[in-house]
Amino acid sequence: MRGRTIGLYGDTGSGKTTQGGAFAKAKRIKDGKRTRYVGGDLGGYGSIAPMERAGFLDVVEFDETAAKDPWSWVNDQTSGKTLAEDIGLVIFDSATSISEAILTAITKTPGQVGQQKTQRFSVASGLVIGANNESHYGLVQSFMLDQIWRSTWLATKGIDVLWTFGLDRSEKADASLVVGPKLAGRALTTQIPKWFQYFFRMVSIPVLGQPARHLLYLQEQPDLNGT
Repeated sequence: MRGRTIGLYGDTGSGKTTQGGAFAKAKRIKDGKRTRYVGGDLGGYGSIAPMERAGFLDVVEFDETAAKDPWSWVNDQTSGKTLAEDIGLVIFDSATSISEAILTAITKTPGQVGQQKTQRFSVASGLVIGANNESHYGLVQSFMLDQIWRSTWLATKGIDVLWTFGLDRSEKADASLVVGPKLAGRALTTQIPKWFQYFFRMVSIPVLGQPARHLLYLQEQPDLNGT
């Protein structure tokens, strides 16, 4: 049986990680399968940590070692090289954070990456400061789209694949608004959803005196600003 490919995008705190945990729990109950959680988000995975303690959530976090070579780290995770046979779902949380980690790594890389030179300088303490240029963003976006595509090959083995994305609100040259999943500093509204069978947006709505409402949209909805 072929697995499913799913994307979730939304603002920080909208419930993407928690929703991924709900999927992991359903996978455990229905199929008896465990979940691999690939965490690159600095917000952590506290909302689903009890599942790790229960033994059906296998966690791989972006750490200091991964930061030295994020390109290879991502490639290893999307290839499924280290997946156990009882893994039925892989959650990548989130593509936005992982792409930003790669951008940060580029600023610390000696030499030129892409078509333009990186602006780098050292302060008195030996700390190296760098800034990304336009070619870096395009390079990282292309790399991440390729990695997302590679990860969907896991579906041919019957494994479900879930990626989360932050939300970007930006303005095009004609002043029209674009709202979509964020990857390496830009909303790739038209490109990203086509890589998935299912692609949903999540939102968090504040409620006075009560916990916020978390909504998962299953069909098109207007943005709060009317988009």
